[in-house]
Amino acid sequence: MIAAPFLVSAPGKTIIFGEHAAVYGKPAIAAAISLRTYMLVSQHHSDLTDTVTLEFPDVNLQCSWKIASLPWDAVPEPAPDAPNPPSELHESLVEAIQGPLTGITGFPQRSSALTFLYIYMSLLKGKELQGMTFSVRSTLPIGAGLGSSASVSVCIATAICLLSGTVTVPSSILTEHSNGNGASADLQAIERIDAWAFLGERCIHGNPSGIDNACSTRGGAVMFQRMSKGNPNVLKSMRDFPSLRLLLIDSKQPRRTAVQVANVATLVQSYPQITGPIMDGIHSLTDEAYRLLCLPTDQCDVSWAGKLRELVRVNHGLLVALGVSHPKLEIIRAAADELEIGETKLTGAGGGGCAITLVEDKVPESKISELRAKLSVHGFEVYETRLGGNGAGCLLPTNTDKAEWEKWEDKLFSLHHMLALENREHVEETVGVETVDGWAFW
Repeated sequence: MIAAPFLVSAPGKTIIFGEHAAVYGKPAIAAAISLRTYMLVSQHHSDLTDTVTLEFPDVNLQCSWKIASLPWDAVPEPAPDAPNPPSELHESLVEAIQGPLTGITGFPQRSSALTFLYIYMSLLKGKELQGMTFSVRSTLPIGAGLGSSASVSVCIATAICLLSGTVTVPSSILTEHSNGNGASADLQAIERIDAWAFLGERCIHGNPSGIDNACSTRGGAVMFQRMSKGNPNVLKSMRDFPSLRLLLIDSKQPRRTAVQVANVATLVQSYPQITGPIMDGIHSLTDEAYRLLCLPTDQCDVSWAGKLRELVRVNHGLLVALGVSHPKLEIIRAAADELEIGETKLTGAGGGGCAITLVEDKVPESKISELRAKLSVHGFEVYETRLGGNGAGCLLPTNTDKAEWEKWEDKLFSLHHMLALENREHVEETVGVETVDGWAFW
């Protein structure tokens, strides 16, 4: 159990192989990206010591509750010897939380508040609670199919698991882990954070696959396969491959996942002999990508990255055959091809949304700038990021050296400063996992 102030963070994700085929029982692979969500947990030192506050300025959410007024009686008692929560929501608690949510409208606002209260109350019932503020800032585009909601859920779960003592801090922080139990404790922490984050995703999406929160918690990449009823779903983690340079391009074209899935279902029903081999092809290339991503790091050379790019190109072509691309996505692919930047595919449901480009080795920044200029004419937004990398992490005041602490004290753990950061670049510059020393990961 740790005390505020502290920071937690979790990455977004992008699906790199297997979308749509996953609906038909085939595997899909999602990978973490270096765009992340950050949460600062700070303690009230004023007349708000009996209040818990959630601040999420990126979605225009600010709400506070008197701690004693929350419906604690609706929180179920944990099952004996059950370290992880059940996979189903406790519906009576969800119903009871609707009262404190009165007046919070809008999908991202209400779902974020529901997720927060569900995990907060479930893990902290019966504990001596002090007034705190949980402030969330994201460098991820919201609602672009990049796992922003899962990233928020993982941050909420990580923060409250640390506050409640449900998980220990990463073993790399501890000085007394010479007994060799650090790795197993970290794995246990990952599983618990993921389990609570999955419940958060259920609060938001009802029946999520679990791949987004798994990827955000673990980092690296995750292969997920939904099995038929009665059989457990398959989830395999790949955490140790080198991070890869990636461009994420938002077409700003709205799309609805349900519509794209329904369109593919109609095609599958109408032309089973044609679409069957397409789905099998996506399955085969996903298996090959999984094999490559599981190779030892010393085998991940230039040819390894080249093979992944080839699979990206083939996967996009198969998705085009299923009718889920969009003219705007093809503009993105054609521009990247023309400049020989790398291989491009749609990601997620398609029909708009985002495309990803796995960048060739040694592509100069001038070409990226040229691509950015070409695509800005169409209103597209280009994010430079990396594929893979760390999952859930934390930054504690005690985990920074004295010089770093003196340098960042007024920024790192300042609620006012956190809320005042103007954009995603400022968030990364101020608290980013690649900017500030001391971040630790499970």
